[in-house]
Amino acid sequence: MIKEEPRVLIGCVTHDKHEACIDSFLDAIRAQDYPNSDLLFVETSGNKDYAAKLRGFGAIVIESDPDLEHPIQKVTEGRRLIQERAVEKGYDLIWFVDSDIIPESNALSALVSHRKHIISGVCLVAMNMNGTSKPMPNIYSYNEEEECMKPINLEQIEANPVEISSSGFGCVLISKDVFKDIRIRYLEECMAGEDMAFFADAKEKGFRAYADTSIRCDHLVFPPGDPRNRRFVLTTQSPK
Repeated sequence: MIKEEPRVLIGCVTHDKHEACIDSFLDAIRAQDYPNSDLLFVETSGNKDYAAKLRGFGAIVIESDPDLEHPIQKVTEGRRLIQERAVEKGYDLIWFVDSDIIPESNALSALVSHRKHIISGVCLVAMNMNGTSKPMPNIYSYNEEEECMKPINLEQIEANPVEISSSGFGCVLISKDVFKDIRIRYLEECMAGEDMAFFADAKEKGFRAYADTSIRCDHLVFPPGDPRNRRFVLTTQSPK
């Protein structure tokens, strides 16, 4: 049983292409109403000025291996570094939040309150559907008939939290029982999918995953202020 007000490491893998989003992201993290958390950035672009800017916000910053070339290698190493620090420093939970995701102020406290091993919030991501890019929820169920993952229709949710097969890592809370036991990896055959691999490994270990569909995050797919971001807004917030 997780103790009251567990220690949470907010882990954000970021790169300098998200520099335009970082003020909005930090405003959202500072607004969280949960009392017991620390923020850690892993900077993957090798941009020293961007890393210095992040440190200037008072956050912990780790710079990833500059010799890694492929984006999935960089992001996977970033998540592993967050995972390793959480284990080393005795955190109870990791909250993975991407730097282009804008969670509402109650997101962390609500996710913690469910006391689940793995629980995700919801944001919209661009998915290729029959050759057309469409914004779809980043939480998925397994379709046995078609043997594939399919986005969950938020309008058909009857219970909350809802059990899921997987989600993206944009807004996911993970307990130490899980992150101490599962090494984050990516799918080498397609050079992608560190999130899908994690959920598959967790399921194999007997962990169940959920999503709180009331936790709806804005996604700044484009620079802040770009009207195209409206397609990726699930909350009453406006893109910053």
